[in-house]
Amino acid sequence: MKLKGLSVIILLFIGHLLFSQSKNEIIEMGDKAYKNENYASAVYYYKKVIDKKGLASGLVHPYEARSWIAPPKKNKAEQDSIKQGKVDTNSYASDAVVLHKLANAYRKNNDYKNAEKWYEIAVKYPLDGVDEELNSSKLWYGEALMKNEKYEAAIQQLEQFKAETPDMVLAKRADKDIVGCSYAQDPSSTNEGINVNQSDSNLNFGTSSFGANYYGDEITLVFAASGPNGTIKDEKNENSNFLSDFYSTQKMMDEGYSAPDNFKTPINSENNEGAGVLSIDRTTFYFTRKSAVNNREVAIWVSKNFNNQWLQPLKLDDKINVDGYKSMHPALSMEGDILYFSSDRSGGQGGMDIWYCNIDEYGGLSNPINMGSYINTSGDEVTPFYNYFTKTLYFSSDALGGIGGLDIYKTTHNEDEDVWSTPKNIGKPFNSSKDDAYFIIGKDQKRGYLSSDRKPCDCGEEYEGSVYCYKIYEFGQPEMKFSISGTAFNAETNEIIPNALITFKDIRGKTESFFLTTDDQGNYERKLEVGWELFMKAQKAKYFGDAANISTEGLTESQHFVQDFFLTPIPMGELEIPGIEYDFDAATLRPKSKEILDKLVEFLELNNNITIEIRSHTDSRGDDAYNLKLSDKRAGSVVKYLVEHGINKNRLESKGMGETEPLDDCSKYPECGESGKEDCDCHQKNRRTAFKTTSEDFKDVFKGK
Repeated sequence: MKLKGLSVIILLFIGHLLFSQSKNEIIEMGDKAYKNENYASAVYYYKKVIDKKGLASGLVHPYEARSWIAPPKKNKAEQDSIKQGKVDTNSYASDAVVLHKLANAYRKNNDYKNAEKWYEIAVKYPLDGVDEELNSSKLWYGEALMKNEKYEAAIQQLEQFKAETPDMVLAKRADKDIVGCSYAQDPSSTNEGINVNQSDSNLNFGTSSFGANYYGDEITLVFAASGPNGTIKDEKNENSNFLSDFYSTQKMMDEGYSAPDNFKTPINSENNEGAGVLSIDRTTFYFTRKSAVNNREVAIWVSKNFNNQWLQPLKLDDKINVDGYKSMHPALSMEGDILYFSSDRSGGQGGMDIWYCNIDEYGGLSNPINMGSYINTSGDEVTPFYNYFTKTLYFSSDALGGIGGLDIYKTTHNEDEDVWSTPKNIGKPFNSSKDDAYFIIGKDQKRGYLSSDRKPCDCGEEYEGSVYCYKIYEFGQPEMKFSISGTAFNAETNEIIPNALITFKDIRGKTESFFLTTDDQGNYERKLEVGWELFMKAQKAKYFGDAANISTEGLTESQHFVQDFFLTPIPMGELEIPGIEYDFDAATLRPKSKEILDKLVEFLELNNNITIEIRSHTDSRGDDAYNLKLSDKRAGSVVKYLVEHGINKNRLESKGMGETEPLDDCSKYPECGESGKEDCDCHQKNRRTAFKTTSEDFKDVFKGK
C-alpha cells in the first residue's frame, strides 16, 4: 500500500510538471516512450495532447503484461459526437499525427478496445508525408476490429485500405487478414472435442503467467510469472509484481499442480526472465532475459548445470544477440544441435521472424538462417516450439491470415527433401481473436499448454482495469483416429480385382502381420493405430503384386488414408531382365548386373508367392554345345546371387537355353555378315537373361516370408 500511495504522489507530481510544459515537449516525451516501446507511457503523454480532460494512470505491468490506461471520462454528448465523427476540426486535425500515434500506442499495448475507438477517429484524418505505419491506420483499424471479433466491419476497413495503398506488402497483409476474418466465421475452423481451460492458480498468479515448457519430462513444467516474492534487489523501491521470474511445478495425480518453486538466482534476476527451454540431457538451459528499464533490450542467455546447480548465465554472442535488435523465445531440436528463436534482426522478412542456427558439440553457434518467406511474414512470428516426435514446428504469427492477434500455426519438416510444409492454422479453440502463443504439446499428442490473453486480466483490486496479460491454458484433445481404404485394380485394364490379398507388415516388427481380402467390389478398409509404420502389399493368383508404405508415426491430427493397388497380369512367356552383362566368354556377373539383380530381389520379396525359372540365352555365334553350357553357367550365377541375397532357393530354377530360342534371325542383316558371325544389334538382342513364372504358392505369404 505504501508503494501504491507513492505511485499516486509521483503521478500527481508528473501531472503538475506536464501542465507547466509546452505541447511539443509533451509530444517529445510520448515519442521517446514510443521509440523505447514503453507504449503505456506513450499513451499517457499523447492523451495529454489529444484530450486534456482524460485521466491516466502510470501503472506499469511486467514483461509479457502491458500497462493499462483508464478511459477518458466524457459526457454523453461528447461521446456521441466522437462516435458520429462530429469533432472539432481545429482541435483534432491540428493534432492528427498525435491522434494516429495514440491509436498505434494503444494497439501496440494490446489494448484493442481503446485502439479501435481511437482508430475510428484517426481514419477520418488521413496523413500525408509521414511514415508508413501512420499512413496505414485503416489496416490497423481493421485488425483492431478483427481482434474485437467485429469481422464484417474489419473486412470493410481492410478492403478500403487495399484499394488505397500502393504498398504491396501491406496489401498482401490485408488480404491475409480478410481471409482470416472469413476463416474465423467458418465453422470448420473449430476443432471438435478440444477442451482449452485456464490452468489453476499454481500456474496463474500475480499479474501474468506465460511460456510453460517441459522441464526434463512432461510432468514437470517451467514457466514465467510476475507476482509476489519474486527476485528483486531493492525491496524498498522495486516490486516483483512488475517483474517476471522462472518457476517450476509438477502435475499431481489429482490433476492439480504443486506449489510453484522460484528458480531464484542465478537464473532469475532483477530483470524479466521468460521463455526458456531445457536440453534433453538436462544440462543446458536457454532462456530470454529482458531489461526492466529498456523494452528494446531483449536477449537469449544460456546457463549450464554442474553438480545439480545452475551456473551463472552467459549472454549468447553477437551471432544471436545483435545490438539494437531483439532476440528471444529459444527452442531446441531433440539432439540439441539446432537452436530456433525469434528476432527482429536485419535480413528478415519484417517484424519478428523465426530463425535457426546449428550448435556444435562444444556449444558453438553457426550464423543464424532465416526460415524464409514460407514461414515468416512482414508481421511478427514468435514463440517457436519444436516437437521432436512429430518433427513439427509450432509458432505464432499475426500476419498469416489468422483469426485475430497472434495465432498458433504448425509446419512439419520433410527430412528427405529438407523442406517445411505450408504453415497451417491449428484453429479454434487453440486460437482466439486475441493473442495465443507459447504452444507446446506432449509426445502422445493429447495434452499440452499455451498462453493467451483471451480473458481480461483479473489480478485483484491493485490491478483493476488492466486490459492485457497472458495466462497459461492447458488443453486436452480426443485420441487421434486413423484408417485406410482402397481398391485393387488390374493395372492393364483398370478392372477391379475381388479377393485380392492385402498384407500389412509392421516395419519395426513390434506387432504381428495381419491380412485382409478385397470384397466383391475390389475394396478393403481397416482402422490403424497411432505410431504404426506399415509395409503393405496386394497379391492375387495370376498377378504380380503391388506395394506401398503407410505411417501414422508423428502425425498431429486424425487422418484417413486412401491406398489403391494395381496388379499386373503374369504373362505366359518369359520376361527379359534388361541390362544383365557378363565378362567375355564367362559366367561372371559385372557390377552393373548386380545392381539390376538387386531390383529383382525386391521384386521376388514382394511376389513371394511365385516360383521362377532363370533362363540365359546366347547368340548364334560359336559352337552350339558350348553356348548351351555357357548359358547354363550364366543362369546358375544369377540364381546363386539371388539366394545369397535372401531368396529361398526352392523358389528358383536355372536353365541354360544356349542359342535355341533366338528373338531374331541375324543372318538376314548384312551388318551381321553373310554367315551371321559378325557382332551386331541383332546378336545383342538374342544375348539375354530372362525369367519365367513356373508356379504359384501362397503358403509362405502367411508366414511373413
